[in-house]
Amino acid sequence: MSSLIDLNRLVLFGCTPEEIPSFKFRTDLDTRKMAAEDLSALAYGSGRFADQARLYHVKRGIDTAYGAYLNEELVHMSWVYTAAEYAKEPFPRLVLEEGEVEIVNCFTLDKCRGLGIYPYMIQFLSNLQFQNGVKRVYMMANCKNEASQRGIIKAGLKVLGRVTYIRIPASSSKSIYYRRYQET
Repeated sequence: MSSLIDLNRLVLFGCTPEEIPSFKFRTDLDTRKMAAEDLSALAYGSGRFADQARLYHVKRGIDTAYGAYLNEELVHMSWVYTAAEYAKEPFPRLVLEEGEVEIVNCFTLDKCRGLGIYPYMIQFLSNLQFQNGVKRVYMMANCKNEASQRGIIKAGLKVLGRVTYIRIPASSSKSIYYRRYQET
């Protein structure tokens, strides 16, 4: 039986172009936007990357995934959301204004954790977005996921506050949705 309430406590991070540290390119990683064909092919596989491709690309029509490849193997995937991508989600966690993005659904293969790929991808994507005119980048991490929070901070994003959201009932597409933001 599924839970009647979906409760999430998240830490909200953000930065502007002036706040992000200077970007240092890594030659060992091939980092690129994943083509629709790549995501569709990935969806036929198994594992976390395939699950993300099926849910976000195939089911919801979102195609803003970026991959980091090490020796031609996909080792990290992140998605960049604008308000347009959030409009395709059943439950947007953040209301984005024009010129704002959120980096979401980040995952690094277990065997590649500790190699600095996650903070590198955050910096890469933040800088890419700023070059394309974005004014603010956001990220959120579960308040208990300290490793994710450390990676976000290492990339140069600052803690902006905490967000708690509640959906009642958890599985309904017409649920009551409450957000609370508080400064830290």
